[in-house]
Amino acid sequence: MGSLLLLCSCLVALLIPIQALVDINVATANDIHHNLNRTTSPCLNFWNFACGGFSSASEYIDNFERVEDQFANAMVEFMESHLGENDTLAPRLIGQMRLYYKACTEDTRKIHGNARPQELVNHWTVHPKKFLEDGLNGVFMDERVDVAANDSMRWVIQIKMPDPAARYSDLRVLQLMRLYEEWYTWGVVELVEKMHQLQDKYRAENPFVYTWSYTELRQKIPIPRSFFIELLGANHTDEFDRLTFEVSDVEYLRECFRFLRDFASEPKDTYIRARHYVLVEQSEPRERNPRSCIHHMRAHLPLGMNYIYDRFIYQNREQDTRKLQEIVSNLKATFGVYLNANRLQLTAHQLAYVRAKLEGIQIRIGNLPLEKSPEFYNNHYESANFTEKNFLANLLEAFTLRTRLQNDGLLERNSRVDLRHYYVNDNVRKARTSPFYENERNTITVPMEFLQWPLFDHRQHAIFQHSLLGAVLGHEMNHAFEQEGILFDVAGNESPLGFEIRELQAFRDALKCAEEKPSVSLKERLADLNGLQLAYDSFFGLAHDSRKFEYRPYAFERQFSAPQLFHLSYAQFFCGSLPPVIAHDRDDERVNVSVGNLRQFAYDFNCETSHSSICEMWRPREEANSNRNVHP
Repeated sequence: MGSLLLLCSCLVALLIPIQALVDINVATANDIHHNLNRTTSPCLNFWNFACGGFSSASEYIDNFERVEDQFANAMVEFMESHLGENDTLAPRLIGQMRLYYKACTEDTRKIHGNARPQELVNHWTVHPKKFLEDGLNGVFMDERVDVAANDSMRWVIQIKMPDPAARYSDLRVLQLMRLYEEWYTWGVVELVEKMHQLQDKYRAENPFVYTWSYTELRQKIPIPRSFFIELLGANHTDEFDRLTFEVSDVEYLRECFRFLRDFASEPKDTYIRARHYVLVEQSEPRERNPRSCIHHMRAHLPLGMNYIYDRFIYQNREQDTRKLQEIVSNLKATFGVYLNANRLQLTAHQLAYVRAKLEGIQIRIGNLPLEKSPEFYNNHYESANFTEKNFLANLLEAFTLRTRLQNDGLLERNSRVDLRHYYVNDNVRKARTSPFYENERNTITVPMEFLQWPLFDHRQHAIFQHSLLGAVLGHEMNHAFEQEGILFDVAGNESPLGFEIRELQAFRDALKCAEEKPSVSLKERLADLNGLQLAYDSFFGLAHDSRKFEYRPYAFERQFSAPQLFHLSYAQFFCGSLPPVIAHDRDDERVNVSVGNLRQFAYDFNCETSHSSICEMWRPREEANSNRNVHP
């Protein structure tokens, strides 16, 4: 397949008129040219070569903001229209979304800069300690509803120490404390400093996880019973004992709650209120306008927003689904060739484990449940009392709604995941636009927002689709096979076979190679390296050697050869202003390290070759590839 695509300059006739195909391919190629910085050598800094002109050529921060803006514009048009007013399928849901949007855009009262908004003061007076129910997480502990490590269909409550990112909220709390002179502000400072000291003392990269009942948890850690009463709405221990807890960072939790038990209540309550204020402040759009309100709602009300977009706006689900399935099928086939070579020298059982997981990977478009019944969607947010006049009240309702939805059914006996109703409803302030992989579901989800030009269009030539989206899907697919993902089997359960594979010397050598260049996250580095390799091999073939081809130009791109265009298209995913480093390396480093690790890149751009830094985990060794038939 690869050789036909790279050598043929003709566009395959599809059901869409050819002129439309030519137009979008010309537009895509032109977009790539506009983003170039020709003063930089692609061999020295490929990201700067491919993306250095983006800031002067685009009004957006990056291509994500660009497609998010397109999504927002379409949703604003819907929200401010009469479309769906007489809907017979989910009228309540649509009405609730419009009420929230109207309050967000028309209520002029601001939370940011107003440290004591009346609605919050009243809320704190009535519910001073219900901070988990009110959506405030990661304060003294991080509480999440997830599935069991050994049973991906059984709900559990995971408890661990707060994520390091929570310290940004604590810094804001300390800023607020400087505005007051009451005696308890010093107690808040002492409390924050003590929490940070304990976290620094006990933080471990891979802490041991214990599986306990509620009674066992209370015996091991003095977590107040009120936490669970407020969170779950139950009072009796026999109800709590239906729950399963997976607890990590036990020494931290034990010492933390002992300290809190003896700490003065007033500064403790003040700290919780300040953290809740910071949560609200950080969740409110800084500048409230129609588009920022749409983005805010995407994060806090994902099911409602995705339902509306999918039903009333999204036009290309059938075509997009067909294209994505084709790309994933090609990636799987190429990974299967990798496994045939068995570079890691897996046993027959280990190889069957990896093959089963590979074949079981699912692709889904949009973060929506499988459930199609109108009743499910229409009633999903029925407990939320949204109003068109008070945005802050709506936001507080959204916080408690998300907590209720996540905890719904936990106290039922043998509480199980209902796959018909399952969707990702996590605690985020900014919705996901990029595809993501879930080990527990062995599924890659591609948000509908992502499937817009210039990131993807079903009418584009395959070289654009397989380079950008193919590399992104290859990245997500490889999360199933890096040092954490390999532990989960095809059903999303931790498996001894996965641990066996991770301990193999060849696997550990691949990890060591990737670690030679420091990274923020080793698993993300591995997914970057292996994902680009997989996408390139999937499109061109494992035996492809750029030095042996003379490339005929595409009709829509006559300057760059097919392999060069592949790399340039891939880099467009990362074009834009360099973001702060959080979970991944900085975008320029991700691109430069990934292409620098790809053997063919040096040949494709006639760079001086140095294979000293090539890291490969699953891909067959180069000598094995050289024995394959090279495409003409």
